[in-house]
Amino acid sequence: MPERITSRGRALNYIRKRKKARVEELRRHLGVSRQLIHRHLRNLIRGGLVVKSGKSPLVFYEMREAKEKIVTPDIPAANKEYLDSHYFWVSPTGDLLTGFKAFKAWAESVGQSQRLDFLAREYIAVREKANAYFNRRGFIDATRKIEKTFNLRFIDKVFYSDFYSLPKYGKTRLGQLVLYAKQAQKINLIKKIGQEIRPKVREIIRSHKIGAIGFIPPTVPRQIQFLKELEKILNLNLPKINFVKAYRGEIPVAQKTLSRLEERIENARRTIFIKDASVKYNRVLLIDDAVGSGASLNETAKKLKEEGITRRVIGFAIVGSYKGFDVIREI
Repeated sequence: MPERITSRGRALNYIRKRKKARVEELRRHLGVSRQLIHRHLRNLIRGGLVVKSGKSPLVFYEMREAKEKIVTPDIPAANKEYLDSHYFWVSPTGDLLTGFKAFKAWAESVGQSQRLDFLAREYIAVREKANAYFNRRGFIDATRKIEKTFNLRFIDKVFYSDFYSLPKYGKTRLGQLVLYAKQAQKINLIKKIGQEIRPKVREIIRSHKIGAIGFIPPTVPRQIQFLKELEKILNLNLPKINFVKAYRGEIPVAQKTLSRLEERIENARRTIFIKDASVKYNRVLLIDDAVGSGASLNETAKKLKEEGITRRVIGFAIVGSYKGFDVIREI
């Protein structure tokens, strides 16, 4: 007597035959409840047979592609631990991976699995070289970079929480979090960033005796504005200076799309305005998401000083350029 195929087996056969399937298709084909279909699909995903793409109400289930098993050389435990603490990677299909698992997946994706040990050691060396820029309080002091970039410096100090990207290995963990939080409009990623940088922002407020804060205004209209959400998460309980962007022309030009320093300076100078300039503060903290040239921070600091709002301005960016004036276009 032939073995009876279970409804889960029939669901798997249907997906294999049709290449993809949705829950309603499977329900009609199998004649069972949606609840049972969802249970089968969860088990098939856990078993590594099926993958899920999309979000409700548009979700597809496909067979997981069989990949040739790649044997990679082992690496020292200490290097694995380092990668677990520092490495972060988003795959081309949007999987968010962290640690050694992420580094190994990245190496496989670029066909470098057999060089895993060498690449791990090289990455650690690059990361440690970048770490040398951090001061004892855990910040990158980018003030000298600003001094070298601008003939006239109006911002007194600039700090980063980390670099945006590193030589050869691209965006840092925090750089990727900022990029994908903005691009994908992900509140959970903004919360993750906010929780991570809150102690550093509060340390700047304490050590520099900050009296008020301001956030660099966005150019691109988005349903979820990164810095607006970050402001709520940081919950700094300080007076806020409101900045807005206003354009003379019909097209809002984002600062980060401009490649020439002179264009960035003009963009910041002509488009950023202080909405309310009636209160004076001894020191103001300006917060931005990412700094390439520093033009937005410097020109905004200039306006704060020219309008008599403050005499000292400190800048803080979640991430910033590694060397000189780097164009950060994606954010």
